[in-house]
Amino acid sequence: MLEDALKKEIQTAYSSLLSAKGYKARACQKQMVADIANSIGNIEVDDEGQRITEENICVVEAGTGTGKTIAYAIAALPIAKALSKRLVISTATIALQEQIVYVDLPDIMQHSGLELSFALAKGRRRYLCLSKLDQVLQATQSGSQMLAFYDEQMIASDESHQVLFEAMLTELGRGQWDGDRDNWQDEIDNGAWLQVSTDHVQCTGRRCSHYDNCYFYKAREQIHRVDCIVTNHDLVMADMMMGGGAVLPAPEETIYIFDEGHHLPDKALNHFAGFLQVRSTQTWLEQIPGHLKQLTEQLGTIGGLPMALQQYADTAANLVQQLEQVLQLFGALRPQAEGKDDDLSYRFPGGQVEPAGREISEHLYQENKRLLNHLTLLFQAIEDDLGETDAGTKERLEYWLPVVAAMMSRTEAATSVWQAYKTQDVAGSPPTARWINFREADELLIQSSPITVDDLLYESLWSRCFGAVITSATLSMDGDFSRYRNKIGISEKNHFRALASPFNYAQQAVLNVPPMNVDPRNADAHSDAVVEMLPELLTAAKGGLVLFASWRQMYRISDGLPEGFMRKVLSQGNYAKSEILAQHKSQVDQGQQSIIFGLASFAEGIDLPGDYCDHVVIIKIPFAVPNDPVGATLSEWIESKGGNSFQEVMVPDAALRMVQACGRLLRTEQDTGYVSILDRRLLTQRYGNLLLNALPPFKKTFG
Repeated sequence: MLEDALKKEIQTAYSSLLSAKGYKARACQKQMVADIANSIGNIEVDDEGQRITEENICVVEAGTGTGKTIAYAIAALPIAKALSKRLVISTATIALQEQIVYVDLPDIMQHSGLELSFALAKGRRRYLCLSKLDQVLQATQSGSQMLAFYDEQMIASDESHQVLFEAMLTELGRGQWDGDRDNWQDEIDNGAWLQVSTDHVQCTGRRCSHYDNCYFYKAREQIHRVDCIVTNHDLVMADMMMGGGAVLPAPEETIYIFDEGHHLPDKALNHFAGFLQVRSTQTWLEQIPGHLKQLTEQLGTIGGLPMALQQYADTAANLVQQLEQVLQLFGALRPQAEGKDDDLSYRFPGGQVEPAGREISEHLYQENKRLLNHLTLLFQAIEDDLGETDAGTKERLEYWLPVVAAMMSRTEAATSVWQAYKTQDVAGSPPTARWINFREADELLIQSSPITVDDLLYESLWSRCFGAVITSATLSMDGDFSRYRNKIGISEKNHFRALASPFNYAQQAVLNVPPMNVDPRNADAHSDAVVEMLPELLTAAKGGLVLFASWRQMYRISDGLPEGFMRKVLSQGNYAKSEILAQHKSQVDQGQQSIIFGLASFAEGIDLPGDYCDHVVIIKIPFAVPNDPVGATLSEWIESKGGNSFQEVMVPDAALRMVQACGRLLRTEQDTGYVSILDRRLLTQRYGNLLLNALPPFKKTFG
């Protein structure tokens, strides 16, 4: 039960914030504070402070204008501190993550009277690795090439990279840089950054001679000292994949806030998916004997080497030969592949691989396991020797440990893929999506992914965490959370709330479906019609946002529009997103018309209040791409059970995307404007009413 003293602290903090900021209490925000406080505050614990309540999740759908960050911060921060739990706020986008850390939380702390600390958490790849920088500079200065297991990690003979690395060393020495990629003064080329950063597999941790000065571990120490950690869904999922508590606090000691929670299922899917490039894999397998021979020349007898060199060579050769059979077997599927010449893919119907494919996958799985066992023993031997050796040998061990770790990581990933391909799915259970992409030079990209993550999320996250809050503007269908609930694997016994928006949609905005004589399924004719009507449609707009369904559609329409109109357009792909938004706001501030052309990434997560966006144009209903292998396999499975995948998946997903897109228009209670959807299927097809009813209650005009 939420104690009275804690309830009073939350109420006082909320009132103080409103008073200091001159805000009026919003009914929806007050309700969100109460829902979160009661849900998390009523979690029962045992004598050791561990959760014994099964219902530990609060799901709140709250639209723009609710003030979600204030609501969940004011409600959850005091409770987490009182329970000696850590609060982890997770977002899907960097923009919101930075908004919370650099704007929202400082403002809340300043005006609410709460005294709480917070920090931003990032993965290892966002930080410079001093060991890697040292190796890179030594290798370049000596004229040699640093050994790297992945092809993409080889040091290129790029003088600009050498200048950059030396500049990094200088700035670090002056104390002018903290090793955080995002805090470097210029954009860093990905190829250069990959050479001087690392991941959890290759990091030697406390055994590294640079550990005391490591920027990642310094940042990690900080996040374990604060009350609130702000991070992203990807890092949370990566932490779960490592068992939980590897980078972030242990789930059992954590209360999570998942903002932009509608992204959570897809983020989880990405982390549980796997892939393997066949030709590339053959190349690094052929390099293993040579690498290990060099290792023995430097380290002598270690981990069964050099006696086991022949075993490594034989295993690698067997894998290369078996992969050649894969190229022949799966390569024969190319004539059945779909797509363009440079993006051909074949999806196994129902996710089921034929017996011959499962048989070769079984052989590859067993052989990869054998190689992984060898590498694991070698890795452990190097790791053990690191603590008991002289400085010169330690330097060589530190050099080789991440190389062997990279071998292990790639072998482990391959083992996982072949396990997915050798396994026959259980009848009646959701299948695994399996597909092949055909690349140039006879390269095959073997891929697999689960089509549902409900059980995976439940086991790794919901069943373990102390508590969680999930919020977004798009979680339900007209107040029904069942579809989202099933996707992420949480019980209906948890708390769910769909809050009414504070906006007066009917007075603030108009939804327009203009007359058109073409069906968007006739893509070229529809694009031609859009070209004819778009300039006139946006004549009165000060700041316009036009959202396209595909690059092809955007390019075709852009090519057909008048040159004078296109001079006012800032197109995704021509500039970085941040640059587009900055230029757009600058032009509107100067009284000039500015129009943004963008795809899905511009349909959410951007804030353009007032004149910056007074007309949103959605070119067509944003149905999912029909050739998405995961979605197609899911649809097949639904149909096989007698369901209707179009009604159960495609229409609801399109509705949520449209709600997100429409949400770009009204950002404050003073905003006004128009939403135009150039797709008459909203009026002519049976599913049209479902889509229209899912949208905010704008005033409607149908031409």
